[in-house]
Amino acid sequence: MQTNQSNKELFKMLRITAYHRYFKGTGFYKFLFKAIAKLLLIVLLIVALLFFAQKYIVADVKEIFFAFTDKVPNHAIWVIFAISETFLGLIPPDLFIIWGQQYQYPMLIVTILGLISYAGGLLSYGIGVLLVRNRKISTYVHKKHERTALFLKRWGGFFIVIAALFPVPYSLATLVAGMVGYRFDRLALFGLARIARFYLYAVVIFGLI
Repeated sequence: MQTNQSNKELFKMLRITAYHRYFKGTGFYKFLFKAIAKLLLIVLLIVALLFFAQKYIVADVKEIFFAFTDKVPNHAIWVIFAISETFLGLIPPDLFIIWGQQYQYPMLIVTILGLISYAGGLLSYGIGVLLVRNRKISTYVHKKHERTALFLKRWGGFFIVIAALFPVPYSLATLVAGMVGYRFDRLALFGLARIARFYLYAVVIFGLI
């Protein structure tokens, strides 16, 4: 019994070591470090901008953002967010998190934002499945986003999680996933990290504003 347990532990250690060597050799750690560094840089920029705005411009920095969103119907903002999260993430989702703080239950809004973003990623995957049927479009996307396809093939679910959590174009990652034939059930599972991202970022952003 003890021998079997020792063999299991040895096999587990060997497996972890193999994963470590693979990730190191394929540049996964370097990519992860860059993603974390980019996130920290964005957070520092947000803190600096908020500090500058509150000290030298207005007492409440939220007024800057709400001055724009108040002129746009709420349903239009939801539509804009859904389109952005489905088609290449053109607008930083953090702006919508800030927008959601004006509501009575901001974390409920954050939850809805996270679910929409998650659904947008799944829809983007479906678009990728359809696009791959067109040879010209497929060839163009593969050439333009060759690195994304390479990362996805190398790291699979790990790359999906990084794209979901960090400042990496998530909808682009799911689009390419559909084009390279990545399994939908795995995408749906690892993509849940996208919802967690909105909660984590909301805690930070709500604490800063």
